[in-house]
Amino acid sequence: MSRIFDYNKEGRGVTLADVENESPIKRFFSEFFHRFWQLVLLNVLYLIACVPIITIGPATAALNYVCRNFTQGKPVSFFTDFVEKCKEHFKQGLVVGLIQVIAAVLCVSSFLMWTSASWNVGETIRTVAVIVIFLVGYLMFFGSFYLYPMMVSFDLTVKQLFRNSFILAMTQLWRNLVILAVAAVLLVLTFLLWPVSFPVFLFLFFSVLIFTANALIFPVLKRYVALPEEETSSDSDPEEVL
Repeated sequence: MSRIFDYNKEGRGVTLADVENESPIKRFFSEFFHRFWQLVLLNVLYLIACVPIITIGPATAALNYVCRNFTQGKPVSFFTDFVEKCKEHFKQGLVVGLIQVIAAVLCVSSFLMWTSASWNVGETIRTVAVIVIFLVGYLMFFGSFYLYPMMVSFDLTVKQLFRNSFILAMTQLWRNLVILAVAAVLLVLTFLLWPVSFPVFLFLFFSVLIFTANALIFPVLKRYVALPEEETSSDSDPEEVL
């Protein structure tokens, strides 16, 4: 009988090329199921880190760092690296998070003001204002999915982070739609099945969303923004494209 498996012969092992040449969809689900329970614990850790509210920015940066490494099949400790990246990106994450909160409040309040029947303005002006608010909200919402992975991967200023994230949010439409679809499905399931769906929100919502976003976004960042921190030598600066 022929021997299918020869345990006395050393195999070639799994190389980096094997991982890189693997189908993106296959790699996504392979890493997702391999990291599933870590994603559950990571989601809980993220919610705890966001409790002080002002730490949402740094916590989101740390969440993106861990999920980025998950999707790339790189070794990472969901707890140790999460805490470390929270500290490392605390100041920048705090500034970015504050800007996003202010922008969100302004967008919502402006939308309510311009769509109010008591606000006596021409319909043309009202329509233009609503379109502008929608575009700003679009850039802020989808830009955030690009902004935090850039924050933890490249040495960029706050200005560069927002500029690059806005450019990518405008050009990567199909990726935005996939992220939106995942977010919509998770939100619909959460609200329709509430309170039964509470464990889903508590244990999976944010980590699954950010895991999916990084699987879609990081290849684009590597191609168009700069060299990843792990691939940049200490003797050279990252090459910024955008």
